[in-house]
Amino acid sequence: MNGVDTITIPKRFDYSISAEFNAAFVSLLDKVASDGKLVKLDCSKMEYIDSAGIGLIVMSYKKAQQVGAKIIMINVQGAVKETLALANVQKLIEIN
Repeated sequence: MNGVDTITIPKRFDYSISAEFNAAFVSLLDKVASDGKLVKLDCSKMEYIDSAGIGLIVMSYKKAQQVGAKIIMINVQGAVKETLALANVQKLIEIN
């Protein structure tokens, strides 16, 4: 997970990645809160997401809202896109 305004989501996005993701997200959110106010989650590598991963995304959305930032998910594909659609994540976060 790295980048100036983008966090690259790993192949498996579940509870095992929560500490690393939260640290990267909070760090990035501190930077964009006073800048472009946009955080991109690059999902090009992600092949699996479970309820814990969806929970991380929703919590991130709430943290972003508190500082007036926006999250978008880019490069979402296949089963991950279907899972996110079933969970209605697109109602909170733009999914491309």
